Amino acid sequence: MIDQRDSLAAGINKPFVFKRRPMAIAAELRPDWKIATLLLILQLSSHGGKSSLKRLHILNWAVRSPKHREDFDQVRDHLSPLFGFQFRFEPALARAIDLAVGDDLVVWVGGDRLQITTKGKRWIQQVLKEESLLRDERDFLTRIGKSITEGMASEMISVKGV
Repeated sequence: MIDQRDSLAAGINKPFVFKRRPMAIAAELRPDWKIATLLLILQLSSHGGKSSLKRLHILNWAVRSPKHREDFDQVRDHLSPLFGFQFRFEPALARAIDLAVGDDLVVWVGGDRLQITTKGKRWIQQVLKEESLLRDERDFLTRIGKSITEGMASEMISVKGV
């Protein structure tokens, strides 16, 4: 039987080649995905294209993955207690909001609320025209519609903080 150390030593005598390669970044961390998701939330699941920051954080976390969507649905349908949906405040959403405000896709209204602008509506309509883009996110947000109120978001946050 060949000693494992002998086979490792044989590999050391070969030249090493290092190549710089691009680093993969998960889609949910890419600013374009975050901005598109933010605009989808405002367009499909917010009254008057307007939402509070706390509500945006909750919906942003819910839309991220099938598991998060399932947990969110369980809480929303009263099949699980409020603390069953363990969401996180995500810094990447704050960056996406800053970029969207800078690009005049959304504006701050009333202190802690964001509203989609006409430019933002045009931008997200272009995304919605292409059925293959953000299909899971779009289906989820269309399904829940405007059923998540500001009061529900406040209740979820206050339960989370306990």
